[in-house]
Amino acid sequence: MEGLENYILGETDEMLHIETRDDCQQVSQAMANQAQRSLNIFSYDLEPMIYNTPGFYEAARSVIGADPSSLIRILVYDVNGIINKGHRMLDLCSRLSSRVQIRKLSKKYHHAFMIADNIGIVDRRQHERFEGTANFNAHGPAQNLLVFFNGVWEQSSRIPEIYSLKI
Repeated sequence: MEGLENYILGETDEMLHIETRDDCQQVSQAMANQAQRSLNIFSYDLEPMIYNTPGFYEAARSVIGADPSSLIRILVYDVNGIINKGHRMLDLCSRLSSRVQIRKLSKKYHHAFMIADNIGIVDRRQHERFEGTANFNAHGPAQNLLVFFNGVWEQSSRIPEIYSLKI
């Protein structure tokens, strides 16, 4: 996606249309690069092509380093996939378990999304496809997704295997 450097988290209110895997990866990383307080990720399998890249990993590390109260929460359905394939986010989770948390979804959802600093969203209605939308300043939609995320978070379960991994 061209021109992402012109989009400012919490300021630029423009709907972006995501059409390809590369678009999805680039906009997710660009938004995560600007986040300073939180990332909330709702995913089937913590899509490696989006969230297991060196750039996204560094962005996530920066979020955690930006503020002592920052938090990354991840809800995922396919836990075995991320454990067996050695996802980079597991490294952060095992080293900073109080600030990077991964939980298992109790049921399968088709939706996938990321919320950055409770205001920016990358939203894909079908997790198996990369098409979707993004907005760096979507206060209302971000709050609606966050309410949904928090409700599902409370119903999800911790994954003891993740916290005992030696990475």
